Amino acid sequence: MITVEVPGKLYIAGEYAVLEPGGAAVLVAVDRYLTVSVSPAPPASRTVTTARTGDRRVELARRDGRSVVADDDPATTAALRHVLAAVDLVERYAFECGNESLGFHLGIRSELDERETGRKFGLGSSGAVTVGVVRALAQAYRFELDEQALLRLALLVAFAVDPRCSGGDVAASMLGGWVSYRAPDRARVAELFARNDTRLADLVERPWPQLSARRVPAPRTVRLEVGWSGHPAVSSGLVEKLRRGIAGDTSAYGRFAAASNACVATLVAALESGDDASVVAAVASAGALLRAVSGLAGVVVETAELAALRSVAETLGAVAKTSGAGGGDCGIALVAPADAQQLQQRWRAAGILPLELRVHQPFSARGQYQ
Repeated sequence: MITVEVPGKLYIAGEYAVLEPGGAAVLVAVDRYLTVSVSPAPPASRTVTTARTGDRRVELARRDGRSVVADDDPATTAALRHVLAAVDLVERYAFECGNESLGFHLGIRSELDERETGRKFGLGSSGAVTVGVVRALAQAYRFELDEQALLRLALLVAFAVDPRCSGGDVAASMLGGWVSYRAPDRARVAELFARNDTRLADLVERPWPQLSARRVPAPRTVRLEVGWSGHPAVSSGLVEKLRRGIAGDTSAYGRFAAASNACVATLVAALESGDDASVVAAVASAGALLRAVSGLAGVVVETAELAALRSVAETLGAVAKTSGAGGGDCGIALVAPADAQQLQQRWRAAGILPLELRVHQPFSARGQYQ
């Protein structure tokens, strides 16, 4: 059996602007995990078990060259859309490499959501399951792909499911630690992917224009704290609302994207030089940019709960902001370690749930396919 643990993610800076080609962001991988196990099975057998489908064993079939849920249940198909896309692309790559198709059982377990209710924290479960299935099946097939090639394969899966996603969550879950990410031109990647003469291996094994994902050092003198607003957010809906809200003023959105990319560049340089004062200032600027663009578009990114999270942190001299698309989910703070406990107490008093999260260091996997 192969077992891989994949961390969740949080955005530090670069939200929304990272959706543009070459858009930049900084994210962190956190120590809440999605676990994918692969067990061998007869060649024609491909099954999946996950809490999202009631922990029942779901059989997969192939129709018209694609993996589908054998019983065609729409709810199950929706719940497994990233799994199905990952299986398809991994098997396509295996076919190009001359490998015979494997039989397997995928077992997927997640602690990225609230255990008692299943409510989402916004820790990137879609990106994590994409990375988990790709990494686990790549090991089962014994692909000789480095981390960056695996990232490109996982990004192709993510873009196949949602062509509008940035891929930042995939990069954070793949690399671990603090991650500097620059998004590729997704339209160009999709165009190449759709061409009849394109080999998947060419897209996986060669660098993409504009795409960059690498680890950067963590801050040294401030601590990352995470608070949950108590309300899940649906990022795709917020993205569409923001895009519609500023459609009539493209110059304003262009200025926002340019300012966000410059802010992220400053943040990355500060992290790499160990200048924590500049790290804090850059995160504060990133939060101000988010609030400004949301006001321009008439979209609520910083909810009342997230505003309270920020306000409480600022009373302690910390910097805080919404993490991700907003409208719910989490906020982050960079705080002096000596003030972290007091921040958590004040958050609780304000109705914010502190999440006991720490930064996950680079990915590790264990087990063998036997």
